[in-house]
Amino acid sequence: MKFPFVVVPELDDRQLERYRKHIDSNASGWHRRWTESIWRRHQHPSNARLSGWRGPDDQKRRILHFHDEYGVEGRAFVLRHAYLWMHVSLPRSAVEAYRAAVEAALVAGQWRAEGGEVARGLEQQRFRRGDLVLRLAHAAEHPEDTRRGRRVPSGYESFELWLETDGYRLPEGWGERPWRVFFDVGLRKTLARQEPRLSRPEELAELLPAQVELGCGPSIAAGIPHLSSLHRIYGVSRPDYGFIFDAEHDGLLGVIADPEAKYREMTHIYASCVSAGQTEFYELLADLWRRGFLVGPVITNNFDCQAADLGLPEISLRKYDWGPYYPRIDYDPRARSLLVIGVHADRRLVQMRARERGLGVAYIDPERYVAPDGRVIDYPVEAPQAEDAFVRLPAEEALPRLHAALSAARKP
Repeated sequence: MKFPFVVVPELDDRQLERYRKHIDSNASGWHRRWTESIWRRHQHPSNARLSGWRGPDDQKRRILHFHDEYGVEGRAFVLRHAYLWMHVSLPRSAVEAYRAAVEAALVAGQWRAEGGEVARGLEQQRFRRGDLVLRLAHAAEHPEDTRRGRRVPSGYESFELWLETDGYRLPEGWGERPWRVFFDVGLRKTLARQEPRLSRPEELAELLPAQVELGCGPSIAAGIPHLSSLHRIYGVSRPDYGFIFDAEHDGLLGVIADPEAKYREMTHIYASCVSAGQTEFYELLADLWRRGFLVGPVITNNFDCQAADLGLPEISLRKYDWGPYYPRIDYDPRARSLLVIGVHADRRLVQMRARERGLGVAYIDPERYVAPDGRVIDYPVEAPQAEDAFVRLPAEEALPRLHAALSAARKP
């Protein structure tokens, strides 16, 4: 496989400007040219419904970390470098199934063996396919568990892989980030869900000015895939959000059998972010911000540049070098509330901290989405509270109604 990997063959002038101003920029606190995600899935009593936990011997885990670098070559939008690491700790039979699936994928993908080495306390096998280097490791007891004195159930083993462009290296210490997230951060704290106050969009006017926490829901209308599509692509979870702990359903392994096809799938969402046009929702959002109904930077987990492209400042939550789950956010002193649009989980405790600062919290969310297979999936917001206002409508329906009400109220 050849790198740089072409994602969009030729950007037009608008797309090139978007890349230069908003993707090749760290204005939000996270440089969008580099993309990083850490996913951890493990069995615990608190997630039994999704993980299948039934007792103390259920300690399956799957941790994934990727750090990719995008860029422009000429007028082409490209993936310059890629890094991907996946670890599983599972009963021996499940690990053997992973090893067998990877061995079959190595044959299908025509990888060339390059011998072995010892790194990070693990014996690793090395393979090559063009500019991609793959390393595999299998151990009865993982060094990170040993170092922390963590005991795993009898019969559990670990298996992991590293896939990276030849010569690409993570910044110093970043290879340890997923282990710090897993062991040191622990489970994300959540509030118990209460029944919020159902409201009409027009009733949100009484909570303004508000600062916005923005999720990916409003961007779907612009042609940008739902962020949950990454869960499917990287084998993190099923459409119903059940955890994946088996090779048979782990879609990530396709990156070994057919790297070109898998990287086209993995980069599609970023291609969409570069080429997306604006929608009425974002134009109205920007208008409300310019008129002072919305204040401060948009707090967001998105990387699509839709808000930034219209001149709205942003604070990015896609960072792993802050304290556990929460960056420093200076809530705008003019804000009376936090308006949460299209965010289902309390990302990095944003909503919880807003309440601690005396801000009201309001939601715009339909609490459902359409899965890639066309099914409508119920997708409840994680932890609204009884005192919160809740508009259970799509953002592209609710915001125009709020905007119209505010505009009408200002007419003489």
